[in-house]
Amino acid sequence: MSDKNDKLKPFPNIGMLFVSKMITEENKKPLFMYREKRMDKMDSGWRIFSGYEDDSYTEDSNNIGIYAPKTLIEIEPSLRELLLKGAGSVYERKSENSPWYKVHDFKLEDDFMTNVQLTEIWSFDINNLFERVVEKEEGSLMYTTDDKTVRFIAWTSNHDKDTLYKKYLDIINNRDESRSKTLKKYNISNDRIYKLGHLITENNAHKEYYELHTFTIIDKAILYSTFYFDDSEDSKWAISTWESITSKV
Repeated sequence: MSDKNDKLKPFPNIGMLFVSKMITEENKKPLFMYREKRMDKMDSGWRIFSGYEDDSYTEDSNNIGIYAPKTLIEIEPSLRELLLKGAGSVYERKSENSPWYKVHDFKLEDDFMTNVQLTEIWSFDINNLFERVVEKEEGSLMYTTDDKTVRFIAWTSNHDKDTLYKKYLDIINNRDESRSKTLKKYNISNDRIYKLGHLITENNAHKEYYELHTFTIIDKAILYSTFYFDDSEDSKWAISTWESITSKV
């Protein structure tokens, strides 16, 4: 797609960017950027630099401005896709004409694993970079980095786990595939907890993405979790997070 058409594409409201004024006022191009856990709803978490700043420069708050994504995309169109990457993302390039590449050895302050007690019954492991969001209208709990999200809904039943297992296995095996085909089915059950799931793709105005729908089942209790992610490689994250779900029962 051409740059002209890219400029006409809507861009989601991800929040504001903290940007070195070497980029916005001294016409230097961005060469290094990372997205940390946002400070508030107005903050995207993105911190963007030219690569020429030293510590004394970045420590002076007067040298950092707050800008809308549109401003930076106009300066550097290659940021459009990168700005959709989630918290924990770090990117760098060698020069303004070089391609961006992902950095794996830059440690963010909030990048560590934590165990979360979802309910009196259920708990799971998640990276602290994920933001917790309570969706009151839907009655669900969500953890998100923007490009990776997991949503939970828990309820109880009058049935034992074998009956529930058969019910949700039937739902997966007989789902309506007219809108989205099942890419893969999962069964990672053990003697204590039954875990069933299926993977599909969906899309919205901005992108195509994956959805992993899962049921975690014990006697008289079900945890329904949906994992949303943009990159197929993040299926590893989704599966490992689902595997970490456990119960006290």
